[in-house]
Amino acid sequence: MAASGKKIALTIKDQVYNIIKENILTERYKPGERVSEIVIAEELGVSRSPVRSAINELVGEGLLEAKPHHYVRVRKLTEKEIIDIYEMRLLVEQYAITKAVETLDETMLGHLKKFANDFKTCCNYEHLTKYVELDTRFHQYLIENTGNQLVIDTFARIGALISSFRIISLKSLERFNQSIVEHTDIIEGICDRDAERAIEACRVHLTLAKNEIVLSLQNTSAQ
Repeated sequence: MAASGKKIALTIKDQVYNIIKENILTERYKPGERVSEIVIAEELGVSRSPVRSAINELVGEGLLEAKPHHYVRVRKLTEKEIIDIYEMRLLVEQYAITKAVETLDETMLGHLKKFANDFKTCCNYEHLTKYVELDTRFHQYLIENTGNQLVIDTFARIGALISSFRIISLKSLERFNQSIVEHTDIIEGICDRDAERAIEACRVHLTLAKNEIVLSLQNTSAQ
């Protein structure tokens, strides 16, 4: 085991995985675009083996999809799939918020207040990837707090399906600023033990995010 405080060096495969995932999340690789193991290996100056392993892991997470013996491409969801996913996500997160209000203690209160401060101070519109990471950690925290493994597994599957669309939902500065307010409203509702308020803030947040993604899909289809 590594000594405490020491950084663990990433393997080549992990580095390749992070680069490919970043390219998907930032839309350098767009939904539906084919991903070439050979091209990526040449671009990064590595062998094909770590690229293949990274691609297989991303296929397992749902960010990429494979057509056996044909090609691998960035997962592309339909408008109906996006709507279905966000409806399920709202159900899961309503449950998580209810549980958070029921189990709120000083430790959780401290975590939530830190999240609120981070949403307001640690990210800006020029660093959307960092904001998406914070967003993901916050929602994951609420889900894991439920202690319900089925809910945790369901949310993980949902998260993998929509992760490449998270930045799309924040394309405008106005929407980015709204998202910060929505997250702090959720947190304040939980901290005040007002489940109804927090759930309504979450409903607004997820509905607006869903609408932005659907609009983007419609605009893409119209081009």
